[in-house]
Amino acid sequence: MAVSISSQAQRQDGLDHLIVGVARAQSAEALAQQLLSGVPGLRGVALWGEGGTLALAWAGEKPAEPHSPLRPLGDDEEYWLATAPPTELPPELRAVTELRLRHLDAQRSIERLSRRLSSMATAATTDALTGLPNRWALDTELSHLDATAEEFAVVFIDLDGFKAINDEHGHAMGDSLLKGYGLWLSRVTGPWGRVYRMGGDEYLLLVTHFPGTAEAFEAWAHERLPQLFVDGVTASIGIAWRHERPSVGEVLKLADQRMYQAKTAQARAPKEAP
Repeated sequence: MAVSISSQAQRQDGLDHLIVGVARAQSAEALAQQLLSGVPGLRGVALWGEGGTLALAWAGEKPAEPHSPLRPLGDDEEYWLATAPPTELPPELRAVTELRLRHLDAQRSIERLSRRLSSMATAATTDALTGLPNRWALDTELSHLDATAEEFAVVFIDLDGFKAINDEHGHAMGDSLLKGYGLWLSRVTGPWGRVYRMGGDEYLLLVTHFPGTAEAFEAWAHERLPQLFVDGVTASIGIAWRHERPSVGEVLKLADQRMYQAKTAQARAPKEAP
């Protein structure tokens, strides 16, 4: 009798250990492997989902005909088990196996949803044509800056002559110019600023870490930014610094005003030339 009680206790310990292993399995494959190694006499284990129509994982010998040895793990018959040879598992082991499969499915659903939400968030803050951050991304960045005392400058940039390129060479050429100029702006800006496409042929450069004085930056900007790589196209720019206005919104408005002043002066220049 003592031997029988000891043997029963060992079997229970083995079952308890197997249940813990199943409950900790990080994938359906690992779960199947736990069952294969923990249930004496098994040569193969297959797990099925979606009412027994979707193979999830197997370990060891793959059961030859899934419809023949399939057995539901729970009353709702969502998850099924096939073993080689056909073996009746203890009810508590079936219950934990079903629960773990539900948990793993829930994790996958959460991960898929998280990736989808991340993709949607990226799309919402990215300009589809150029791949640059858009005005929604700029609003978020400016909100962060508004909560700090950090100095920054904004540069509004508007392309002059872009419409003529579109009209003469078509939208494909125009799109290439917009993408190329956006890429070039990002490269020349480097680590001390970020470029945004505001829409149409307008860009904005947010300068937060320029390694020099405001005067040095403005000299650089007026020398480099108007010079485009397509004949007949240049750029008008307007620069404003945080310390010039009491709010972020007014800084943006000032830069925009200066850009349009530069654009107007550029348009009048040829007519006023002697």
